[in-house]
Amino acid sequence: MGNKGLISIGALGAALVIFFAVNIVAGRAFTNTRADLTDGKLYTLSPGSRAIAKSMGEPVHLTLYLSQKTSNDLPQIKSYAQRVQEMLREFARASDGKIILSVVDPEPFSENEDKAVAAGVGALPTGRGDERLYFGLVGTNSVDTTEVIPFFDPQKEEYLEYDLAKRLFNLSDSVSKTRPVGLMTWLPLEGSEGNPMMGGRGTPEWQIHRRLKESFDLRPIATNAKEIPADIKVLVIVHPKSMSEATQYAVDQFVMRGGHVVVFVDPNCEADVPPGMNQFQAMQVPKSSELPRLLGAWGVEMEPAKIAADTASAVPVNVGQGNRPEVVRYVAFLNLDKSRRSATDPVTGQLERLFLGTAGILKKKDGGTTDVQPLMTTSKEAMVLDASKVSVFPEPKKLLAEYVPGGKELWLAVRATGKAKSAFTGPPTETPTPEGDKSKKAPGAFLAESAEPINVIVVADCDMLTDRFWINESRLGNLLLGYDEFTDNGSFVINAVDNLSGSSDLLSLRARGKFSRPFTRIEELRLDAQQKYQAKEQELQKKLADTERQINEMQQKRPDAKDTRVVLTPEQQKEIEKFRAQMVETRKELRNVKFNLDKDTRSLQNRLMALNIGLMPAVIAIFALGLAAYRTSRRAADRQTASKG
Repeated sequence: MGNKGLISIGALGAALVIFFAVNIVAGRAFTNTRADLTDGKLYTLSPGSRAIAKSMGEPVHLTLYLSQKTSNDLPQIKSYAQRVQEMLREFARASDGKIILSVVDPEPFSENEDKAVAAGVGALPTGRGDERLYFGLVGTNSVDTTEVIPFFDPQKEEYLEYDLAKRLFNLSDSVSKTRPVGLMTWLPLEGSEGNPMMGGRGTPEWQIHRRLKESFDLRPIATNAKEIPADIKVLVIVHPKSMSEATQYAVDQFVMRGGHVVVFVDPNCEADVPPGMNQFQAMQVPKSSELPRLLGAWGVEMEPAKIAADTASAVPVNVGQGNRPEVVRYVAFLNLDKSRRSATDPVTGQLERLFLGTAGILKKKDGGTTDVQPLMTTSKEAMVLDASKVSVFPEPKKLLAEYVPGGKELWLAVRATGKAKSAFTGPPTETPTPEGDKSKKAPGAFLAESAEPINVIVVADCDMLTDRFWINESRLGNLLLGYDEFTDNGSFVINAVDNLSGSSDLLSLRARGKFSRPFTRIEELRLDAQQKYQAKEQELQKKLADTERQINEMQQKRPDAKDTRVVLTPEQQKEIEKFRAQMVETRKELRNVKFNLDKDTRSLQNRLMALNIGLMPAVIAIFALGLAAYRTSRRAADRQTASKG
């Protein structure tokens, strides 16, 4: 063996020694050192989550039930399970020992499987015989409060941190187990009793009211209230028509003191039918509600007497009569899919569909100090309509015929956060009573500015709360079996109140990025090449059609066109040969496009592999060696100092 061979073997051996040495040094140097180099900091807790973990006043036990063998056979579950465990360990580290994490494998027919099932953890069939996959979480505290995530769905990984933080917040001893929520409404959500003497019928309780009662300690607040009770943290306001100045002041100061609000306003509330009136009489009554003074202070503005129309989300309605049904799209009724809601806000992020009727238009008020973000939107093909066109006798066919796209996305619901100033300069003066000549001031010390960042959700539609916009009764004859939700309107309301009733740390959380991310640059290259390929293909088809047309025209102009024995003239033959040459050239260009695509893709993949396999470990190794050298020099310096002392 020559000198070159010995040198190569020696170099390889030295490289192996250095590799293992670096790993040993890095393992010791990085025992308590962590670095999150992912885009979006997927393995790093946000400040809100860290604060929730640190605020645990008592031990909380988290048990992750994970079928180890089954999950290892499912690549997507395996990688996501690793991320879930890393996130749980981060919460445990941040809690200073208050969060105790256990990972349990619920093997078939074991006691652990029985515990998982009893706690509510779901078993997902894998399609391989009787094999089941357990991948859920059970959290408990010292007072037997239990929080369960039945199954960690990889499709909802953006909300992993929020879901975990929410469960931990609910398990902390600082959370009130009955969350009082105030409801101030100008619509009969709680139902009403009819007057038998007048032959009137009562109206049943709205299902959204029932859902709120089931989920929270729901308390009615009078529409003329001059103060919001101090123990209420979230106030739901529905269709505030002509709210008095004193009541507006009470709401304003409630927000300034740190209270949270969900407010539903509407430029045309179809559900606003005063008691004792029929539908035709009710048409003459104003149906709009707005709070320009309060909304403006919160940095939000609703366009007066305007509604949002959108053909992209329009709902089909029947405008025919008798035996002649005719279905047209009603542009004022909006069926919003996932693309029309915020994917990063926990209130709307996991919702599938929302149904709104004659909704208003919201926007950020000029000069507002808050951050205003949309929760529900139209498409960019939306149009602004006068509310008068739908307030009495709407004509869906005419609205569709006169529709003109505006080219701008419209906001239907928003969240306003941040510091805000009061809508008032001081407590309002009440009208003196006949018995007294001195006015009374509204109670409580006036706050000119919010004590902490406000958090307000504004929705420009009240009709979405009515049963017909989100729920159907399931009946067997006269027997009511239950209710079927065909949209997520009810879930939106519950999510909004639930979210706002949490701590400021929980409210600060938003959806995070995905752990598994595609090579976007490669996808862009493929898409670009595909577009070029399709363009060439269309060009080829056009040439083919033009040539066939020219051949037919030449055939018809021939003097002997009726003589079928002559199939092709020399001119036609020449044209065909020309086309064939063009076709060969075009196919050659198509092959070049595909070749360049593969070439660019392979080149990019090779660079990425080099970065992942070579460069990043090298950077980490250099950092590890530097850290080890620094610690060694510090220890030597400490020994020197000690010896001198």
